[in-house]
Amino acid sequence: MRRAGRSAAIPLFLAAALSLMPVRSAAQQKKEDLPHPKSLEELQQAMKAVIDKDRVPGAGVALVANGQLLWCGGIGKADVATGREMSCNTEFRVGSISKTFVALALLKLQEEGKINLYARLQDVAPEVPMKNRWEATQPVRVVNLVEHTAGFDDMEFSEVYNLKDRYDFPLLDVFKRFQKPQVTRWPPGTRMSYSNPGNAIAGYLIEKVSGQPFDLYIRETFLRPLGMEKADFPFTDANKAMLATGYEKNPPKAAGYPFIYLRPAGDLKASPGELAKLVQFFLRRGKVGETQLVKTESILRMEVPETTLAAKNGLRLGYGLANYSSVQGGVVTHGHDGGIDGFISSYRYMPEHNWGYVVLLNSTNSGHALEELNRLAIDFLSKDFPKPQQAASNLSPSEFQKYTGYYASRSPRSQMLVFLDDLAGGTRVRVINGKLTRSGLFGNPEPLLSVGTNLFRSEKEPEATTIFFPSNSGEMAVSGSGLDGIPYSERSSLALPFSRIVILTLCLFLMLTTLPFAFVWLFLKLIGTMKEVRHLAVRTVPLFATLAFLIIPFCFMRLDGSQIGSFNFWTAGIFLGTFFFPLLSIVGLVLVLLVPQEEIHRAVRIHSLLVSSACCVLTGFLLSWHLLALRLWASS
Repeated sequence: MRRAGRSAAIPLFLAAALSLMPVRSAAQQKKEDLPHPKSLEELQQAMKAVIDKDRVPGAGVALVANGQLLWCGGIGKADVATGREMSCNTEFRVGSISKTFVALALLKLQEEGKINLYARLQDVAPEVPMKNRWEATQPVRVVNLVEHTAGFDDMEFSEVYNLKDRYDFPLLDVFKRFQKPQVTRWPPGTRMSYSNPGNAIAGYLIEKVSGQPFDLYIRETFLRPLGMEKADFPFTDANKAMLATGYEKNPPKAAGYPFIYLRPAGDLKASPGELAKLVQFFLRRGKVGETQLVKTESILRMEVPETTLAAKNGLRLGYGLANYSSVQGGVVTHGHDGGIDGFISSYRYMPEHNWGYVVLLNSTNSGHALEELNRLAIDFLSKDFPKPQQAASNLSPSEFQKYTGYYASRSPRSQMLVFLDDLAGGTRVRVINGKLTRSGLFGNPEPLLSVGTNLFRSEKEPEATTIFFPSNSGEMAVSGSGLDGIPYSERSSLALPFSRIVILTLCLFLMLTTLPFAFVWLFLKLIGTMKEVRHLAVRTVPLFATLAFLIIPFCFMRLDGSQIGSFNFWTAGIFLGTFFFPLLSIVGLVLVLLVPQEEIHRAVRIHSLLVSSACCVLTGFLLSWHLLALRLWASS
């Protein structure tokens, strides 16, 4: 399950996170090159051009205008091998769109008086393992699970795929086996950080309160009443026959159908035509025909965040109850995205204009295509509507100064990837030419326009998407709306990320110098000129430490699909690399310090000292990021 909004893919957190930035950059650069279709035929042609250009096997698309289905169909192939065409009724694994129905189910149960979303999790389900050192004053509440504000980590690698248990392995047993994610990392109800385990706990609460399996309750209460006749969580004969083949990589390779443990968070199967009915349900504010399935107030609550510090300080947009706002094309839409092996998906709707859409792709390597198809759909559906903007107020450069500085991200989704934020994350806020601007650590500055107390928007956005506010510690913090906005960040020193980058770059450079030296030593050894050389370990141990380090990214990049959480050749290589690298680093430094100066060439001694020191410094960084002796197959 991915987070919504073209996130770092799960389970390959590292590979996806590293590929995220160039994909987004490419999408931003090409947005202006896309056409602006005026007719349905032009839109269909433009979408097909995107699919063909990005070599996506196929797409299922549904458009809703004036609350009615305008068009639903397929582009490309549902199965490349058989030539089966995409259609409106082709089923897809829709990943995290599943979370929408978990939230709806809890809201329905709350309306029936069976659960209170603001109850403490410990009171509702004390059997769920959970640790919160702020429990006395800031407990984890049910609502925090659905808004991703409990402070939980995301999945452990071994928690992603169900490789050995039955499909319907009890959810409570999953939480008992994998307890590490359910440890709060900051006070609950302050920051949004996407957590699949948290949402799966919400799914378990549906079972406990309703007395039914969560998927049965959702099927009977929402899927079938909405007219979603084949959509379901289990892999059934009905949806199996219509399921598209999911693909990874280019050229496409079938991804198969790996089972997952956290089924409520990402195992729904649905077609574009079925999800169009969900879009209509939201546009009609919870009604199906003449039946008010859930109250209008419940739909409104889904669409607005409430439990983050940003929301409490006045930011309207953001991640609500498994429903988040996104600003694109000058309009605010609501919905959710999803991703799972071989599939990525999106549904969005605009209640004020009564339109929405669904885009489903059967390829994991199509994040750019999804971005472009979303943009085309929004551009087409919103073309006849006004796009007002909040009026900007004039603030003087001196008033901007209280917001300026470097803000370090303090709400990582995956604690294992916190090093990415430390190295290249964060937000710079500066005054340039009399305007307040925001940018990444190395990105181009974008002007911010003041639209209220501590609230700002960009020049093309309709309303505030960024807010500044004091953190619990009193330090200035900043946060943005949506999952692609500024994460919760606190003001810090700009020198820290730059110094990390400089130090680590120098360390890596010194370590890599051992490779050409190794070829020189090997050549000299072969021609017999190193027979009298003593203390070869001083030269070779830093080399072996470097090789042990290089094994780590190599093995990560070789991992494929469900291998990430199992014991195999590549995860064993990651463990060995992260285990022996620090040991060899320390041994290398000790050896070079202990060897008598007169018994080794001065240049060799200096080089070995520099390399061993660099290895030890890098070991210190890995230790601080908890990246030593990684056993990706292990559960907490």
